[in-house]
Formats: sequence, C-alpha cells, structure tokens
Amino acid sequence: MSGRDDLFGRYCLPGNRYKKLLSARVLTGDREQALRFGRAMADDGRRASVAELAGLLAGDWREAGTACWLIGFARRWEFRSELRRRLRAGEAGRAAKGIAFALARSGRAGDAEVLAHRLAADLGDPAHPSCQPWLLGALLVVEERLGLTVSDELLAPEGPWERWAEASTSGSGEAAQWAGLVRRWVELAEAV
Repeated sequence: MSGRDDLFGRYCLPGNRYKKLLSARVLTGDREQALRFGRAMADDGRRASVAELAGLLAGDWREAGTACWLIGFARRWEFRSELRRRLRAGEAGRAAKGIAFALARSGRAGDAEVLAHRLAADLGDPAHPSCQPWLLGALLVVEERLGLTVSDELLAPEGPWERWAEASTSGSGEAAQWAGLVRRWVELAEAV
C-alpha cells in the first residue's frame, strides 16, 4: 500500500468520512452520533503529523477536503496560512467547504479578509455554484464572532451575492441559512 493510499485509508475512509463531510446529515441526525463523529475528527486531526496533513492537502479533492476539516476540528492553526493562500489564489476547488469551515473556526480578521476576497472574485461566476454559499456562511460567522462587517458590499441589495443567488442553481440564496449551517459545524467542533 502506498503512503498516499495509507493516508486516504486512515483519514478519509473511516465511516465514509469524506462523504459525510460533503453533506449536513451528521448535523441533522442523532446528537450523540454527531458528537462521536466530531470527537473522531478532532482526535485524528490532533494525531496526524504535520507531514501527514500536508500529504493529504497535496492529494485529490477527497484528501485535501478531509485535511481541511481535520485542521479545523483539531485547531491545527499552523496550516492557516496555507488554507488562506489556497483560497486567495483560487486553488481551493472542491476542498473549499473544508477551508471555509476551518477559517470560520479559526475566526481571525485575516480569515474574514480572505473569505471576502474570494467571494468578491467568484460571485460574478454562477458556473461555480458549490463553494460560494459556504464561503459566505463562514464569512458571516467570523464577522459575528469578531464584531466585524466586511460583507456589506457583497450583500448589498442588487449586489454581488443577490445577483449570484438569482443566477445560481445551487439552492437557497439566503445568507443566514448558510451562516447557520457553518455555525452548526463550528459548534459541533467546539463541543468536542
């Protein structure tokens, strides 16, 4: 078994972890199961070495996405600058949900800044519908935690978010809904 396969097997596959991270089913089910899932994420995130997390980040979308969630659950802030760099450079891809969660959990002013930057760059393109809601939800959670307001221009009437939501096929354009979802993930992480 190669090193990459070993990392995938240890960190992404247990209980179909990477698939569960793509949806909110963990949050809507039994609370005790959600807490067990969260504890396993936090434990594995703390146990993983820097090299292992870096290896996961260098992998495909399943590996990179899982790494971001592990980083957020375990508060592995030594990776914060790399997550910000990926988001700022538009290199997040399908790992963007995990990055959004990790930055929401980190909750620093610089996290809000990079989330707003990425949103400003991406909201003009409804062809990329998967990450904008998560990025906005994370931004609103960070703003709420820090008492900041950097999303005003994005959320202005007839502004970038409203135009994107009208053109998007990804579902609800309600900013509060996305903030609530990200907040629930952060609350789960903080409960374990």
